[in-house]
Amino acid sequence: MLLNLFFNNISSGLEVILIGSFIFALYWFIMRKYNSLGLRLFILCFLVFVSCCVWLYNDEQSLKNTLATGEEHMATIISKAIVGKSDNEVQVNFTAKDGKTINAKTSEYVSKEEWESFEAGKPLAIVYVANKNATYVQQSMMRFKADKIVLYYFAGFWLVLGTVLLICLRKLKVKVDENTGDEWVEKEDGTVILDERRSRASQTIKRVNILSKMIQAFSR
Repeated sequence: MLLNLFFNNISSGLEVILIGSFIFALYWFIMRKYNSLGLRLFILCFLVFVSCCVWLYNDEQSLKNTLATGEEHMATIISKAIVGKSDNEVQVNFTAKDGKTINAKTSEYVSKEEWESFEAGKPLAIVYVANKNATYVQQSMMRFKADKIVLYYFAGFWLVLGTVLLICLRKLKVKVDENTGDEWVEKEDGTVILDERRSRASQTIKRVNILSKMIQAFSR
């Protein structure tokens, strides 16, 4: 309940501030003090995991709200078309609860297989959200809701991957040259690996980046 109130009332500006504050806190309290390669990779994977969870939560709440407030109608298919590269659009006609005749197009959640099964003149169950003037194909919404389990597995994959990297690479330390900004990785015995200072590709990219910034500065 509290999460719903928070996400429903948060502004885009506040969202950016909170995300920036969270990332800064991770840097200031963890990454600045601990230079474990495993820990850094875990934090990176954890950020991806959190991002996926937030997106899934917002999408789940939006879907629940649509199903709770939407009107279920049996519409008639008028036509169908492929819009852009992959939008499976279908046009339907139905009468809303207020007596208005609605002619709407929708492609959200519609899969290629579902779209191919649609036929002009045939009935089609839809969900109509009057306050958003939005129409959805009911079977497509239900199929998407069931298929979302794959997205939860995807989010969990990043947490598992980060944990594995943390355990396997926790003893490797990331060092940095404060003068040049070059980084390298050291083993417990001091052996240097993944040395950015000896990488021609890394140094070339860094020079190109500096040159690009100089060009941008003088072009203003």
